[in-house]
Amino acid sequence: MRKQTKLVAVLSTAALLALGASMSSFAAVGWAEENGTWVYYNKDGDAVTETWAKSGENWFYLNDDGEMATDAIVEHKDNYYYVDVNGAMVANTWVSIENEDYDGEDEPTTLWYYFGANGKAYTGVSDKANFKTINGKKYTFDEDGRMQYGWIASEDGKRDTADDAWKTAAYYCGDENDGAQTIGWKALEITDEGYEEGDYKNWSSKNVFDDEDQTRYFYFKSNGKKLAGKDGETINGAKYSFDTYGRMNAEWVNVDSTPSSASNATGWKYFKSPEEGARVTKGWFKSVPDEQIDSEDYDDGDESWFYADGKGALYANKIKEISGKRYAFDSLGRMKSGFRLIKLGTSSTDIDQIRGLDGKIDNDTNKTIVDNEDDFLANINEWLEADYKLYNFGGSDDGAMKTGKQTLTLDGDSFVFNFGKSGASRGAGKNEIDSDKIYLGGMLLKADKDDKYVVVEIETKSIDNKNVDFYKVLSTEDFLDTYCDEVAAAGLKSTEDKAWTLKTNISNAKKFKLINTSGSVQSNKKTAKDGNDNIFHQSGENIDRVYIKK
Repeated sequence: MRKQTKLVAVLSTAALLALGASMSSFAAVGWAEENGTWVYYNKDGDAVTETWAKSGENWFYLNDDGEMATDAIVEHKDNYYYVDVNGAMVANTWVSIENEDYDGEDEPTTLWYYFGANGKAYTGVSDKANFKTINGKKYTFDEDGRMQYGWIASEDGKRDTADDAWKTAAYYCGDENDGAQTIGWKALEITDEGYEEGDYKNWSSKNVFDDEDQTRYFYFKSNGKKLAGKDGETINGAKYSFDTYGRMNAEWVNVDSTPSSASNATGWKYFKSPEEGARVTKGWFKSVPDEQIDSEDYDDGDESWFYADGKGALYANKIKEISGKRYAFDSLGRMKSGFRLIKLGTSSTDIDQIRGLDGKIDNDTNKTIVDNEDDFLANINEWLEADYKLYNFGGSDDGAMKTGKQTLTLDGDSFVFNFGKSGASRGAGKNEIDSDKIYLGGMLLKADKDDKYVVVEIETKSIDNKNVDFYKVLSTEDFLDTYCDEVAAAGLKSTEDKAWTLKTNISNAKKFKLINTSGSVQSNKKTAKDGNDNIFHQSGENIDRVYIKK
């Protein structure tokens, strides 16, 4: 063995002469040298065979011809022994001999044996792996005393030389020259012919381990058995994952799903590369998702930010607070950025669905974001009525939820938004009148400079037994055409060229307010002239008449 001593038991000339002198001291009974070898006579004067005889402190074996055996494995009464070149039985010693049956296939060129204190070779049993401790290391031997190596099955304790032995064997015992039981980490070369068709849980990171010939890490416990089918196993303070065959997983790993249900973050964890030790990733990391998580991003090589908790599980369908800031994660675990329409689940942090401003679910293949003012104003009420709230989560490499007043851009134009600061509405765009300002899904409504004033329709609807106000910006022309009647000539004042009043059949659930270019709600305005010379007259904050002076 590399770290053991091969027996080369060659006695000195003086020692050999002493042995000869000792043996020669016997005449009729005992040792005698004949024809260049040694024999042993009993009291009847017969040369003994197939037995042991002692001389000094050493035992010697007489073979079936009655001659002392030298440099040979001796089988006696179902036990194996070794006698050195001088014929003395060895003890507490490793011995290697040339393998005469070596054929170049799964056979060692050298066979190793270990002979204990009584000279007997350590041997195994036929029904289980049986390990012997030698110099602090553990070894296993076959029934003939030969040291075994490589993959060892736990069921019968035999060496397994099949290409897929790594799948079923429990132990690994080095190579033919160092068969010590492996403890701890070991990188091994394996062949996985069924890789592409294998059970989904039995492989990880297809983009990392995509060949039949693989170098994979295994971990062997203190009893020598490999870890297999374990997720979140703690080793030296770090957590690792092992597939059902014992291979250490790396990068993307689905620990409990099949391909048919793998297209979400449930069950997925992300581990470091094999070279980095593949310990489970905690906290933020950026990666191209696995093909089974998001085939489009996988094919495009697009990276996303993810966050893993202390056990490596991905945050998904959640608004999570991390280091004092809140972030949103879709069902694939990807951090979202920019404007998002979110329908909350059972709590203020559970996400039922998350969409872009185009109304498409984020997991859809079409991820185009409609980000101009007209489309926003035209569609936001539909989503608010469907119980979505508008949020903003910063940039692609930031993603932190915005709160309070923010100046944000849509299609290159800047707009003021106001998001909740605390409680269940934290981060949600305000949909209310706040300090004489009207916010629609968070956006501050205001008139263009050219228009000077604009009408806001307020309609109160009952949503889930709650009265909710919905706001809609109307051009003066739309307001007059839809909600006003033109006053007949006889009803005009002498100073008026044209006049309109509110229709009498307008629902009490609707009100109309006037806002200026700063977004302030106007009150008791009698000379609020817009950019088209329409003059608004109000009763309190509500418009009741519009006219044009002569």
